[in-house]
Amino acid sequence: MNTLLDFSRFTPHGFCLAWQPGLIWLEGGSDLLIALAYFSIPAALVVFLRRRRDLAFKPIFGLFAAFIMACGATHLFGALTLWVPAYWEDGITKAITAVLSVLTAATLWPLLPKALALPSPTELRRVNQALGHQVEVSARATARLRDSEARLRVLYARTPAALHAADAEGTLLAVSDRWLELLGYVRDEVIGHNIAEFYTPESCRKARELMVDLQAGARQFFAERQVRCSDGRILDVELLSDVERDGAGRVQRVMVVVTDVTRRREAEAALQATEARLRHSQKMEAVGQLTGGIAHDFNNLLTTIMGSLELLERRANLEERSRRLVDNALDGSRKAARLTSQLLTFSRQQRLSPEPLVPGEVVGGIHDLLARTLGDRIRLTVWSDAESWPILADRNQVEAALLNLVINARDAIPADGNVTIEIGNRRCEQESSGLDVLRPGEYGVLAVIDDGCGMSGDVRARAFEPFFTTKPPGAGTGLGLSQIYGFVTQSGGGVRIETAPGCGTRIEMLLPRAQASPPASQAAMPAPAAVRGDGQRILLVEDDDLLRATMAEALRERGFTVAEAANAEQAMHVLNTEDVALMFTDVMMPGAMSGVDLAFAARAQRRDLPVLFATGFADASILDAWTDQADVMPKPYTQDSLATRIVAKLRVGERV
Repeated sequence: MNTLLDFSRFTPHGFCLAWQPGLIWLEGGSDLLIALAYFSIPAALVVFLRRRRDLAFKPIFGLFAAFIMACGATHLFGALTLWVPAYWEDGITKAITAVLSVLTAATLWPLLPKALALPSPTELRRVNQALGHQVEVSARATARLRDSEARLRVLYARTPAALHAADAEGTLLAVSDRWLELLGYVRDEVIGHNIAEFYTPESCRKARELMVDLQAGARQFFAERQVRCSDGRILDVELLSDVERDGAGRVQRVMVVVTDVTRRREAEAALQATEARLRHSQKMEAVGQLTGGIAHDFNNLLTTIMGSLELLERRANLEERSRRLVDNALDGSRKAARLTSQLLTFSRQQRLSPEPLVPGEVVGGIHDLLARTLGDRIRLTVWSDAESWPILADRNQVEAALLNLVINARDAIPADGNVTIEIGNRRCEQESSGLDVLRPGEYGVLAVIDDGCGMSGDVRARAFEPFFTTKPPGAGTGLGLSQIYGFVTQSGGGVRIETAPGCGTRIEMLLPRAQASPPASQAAMPAPAAVRGDGQRILLVEDDDLLRATMAEALRERGFTVAEAANAEQAMHVLNTEDVALMFTDVMMPGAMSGVDLAFAARAQRRDLPVLFATGFADASILDAWTDQADVMPKPYTQDSLATRIVAKLRVGERV
């Protein structure tokens, strides 16, 4: 180091410049300025590198800064050696500069292709412009997408269809306004809740089963569900759904269209009920026509048999044993007559005598009979509404119906039990369905309730069929309920059954409310004594030969003279040739003219001719055509009742 700092062996560089002041200061000043500039450049590079930490090729910038610093140092020694011959220091500095320059060059050339690959400022501006344009296009597309999504959300919400979307767990993601309107909720009450919260328990079970199918790969499905509205109503709905899945096949979203089919279901149920009523009505009508026809012919036979037996009974020489046999035959004939009466009541071909009745008085009048029918083991209770309405019905039929119901109740109670008769009112605001249609209006209700064995559904469905019975052979005819059904429906009312196995039975008779007040109760009149004629000539018109012959003989025995006719033509011949006091004619006859037609023809010749009708059953429309009050003898009738009616008609004719 001492050798290096020994400057005595060298001559300062200014000597070479002949110590020309101008030249020396030019050289020295220039080197000093260059050194100062070189020293400032690395400082600027350091600041630049510190602030641009993401700058590429940072090592070359460091080498370049060191190289420039070394260059500055060489210029500094260039100025110094003008006056001080520090050539060793100057040489070492230049050597360091050489090394740094070589390293910089060696590093720079490999980086040159990469540096050249960097975009130029022009290219950067162009790219920036293109990028700015793309950003603007993307921003406009994003805005349009947001607008489209907003419109779709509005469209989804306001579509007239009831829609909802749920995730794989059934959580509701979106619902339409119509969906909310249908179920009565607001959006905040349903979004985020599971759809199962709005299903009935049975629908929840079905929904869980369906989710298993969806996870297995089903895409679309159709289902029926029941949903609960906010007010508690239950709606029947149909669901048509589509499933969105991700690339792995997992369920992402289930989109559902909900259709309210409650009214359609109600209409279908009403239609099925109407069809059931129609089938029942057709069946009852067919059976009614059959039973009515049988009853008509049977009544003719019964009238003949009973008339013949009554004639035989009046024979004075009839021995006691024969008289008992005749009495037995008459008793059997009367039972058969009651049977045909029940058949006619069921077929609604029995002529009724409706009158205003107080239900409580009707029940009270036969209370003892009903209690005796039930016996000691069954307690009878009567409950009546304090303001029960009067009813319009045939008193005899009401009493018979109550007796039949009480007998059925007794037979349905195996041991001790209770039977209750309820009397009340019911107002039907709209047409009521059932086995028979009950029109809107006001009805009095007579109900018989027992705590017996009840009926199964199959038995209840056939309860009103004639001859259908669950009783053992010989214990019942199976006509009790069918008679009640026919009588009540013919009266303009309806019959209702509430029953279940083991839960007893309640049978209601709904009869029309009477608008007029019932007449005051009258004491029962004693039966009239047997009457006889006084030779009056009676025209007997009957197509049944046996019946006509029997009745003609019976009338002759009671003091009448009789002209017989088998049809309307023969009857008109008698009217044209003979003077008759009364015409007794059957309503239903073969040929073109009925008994009513014959009566009109007879009245055309004799306006004052009394007419008495007989019928085994009568089509109401036929008798309704008769302008006067029709006086009818229902078959089978007794000879005494016929003679009494004829004498009464003749006396009325004499007064007129």
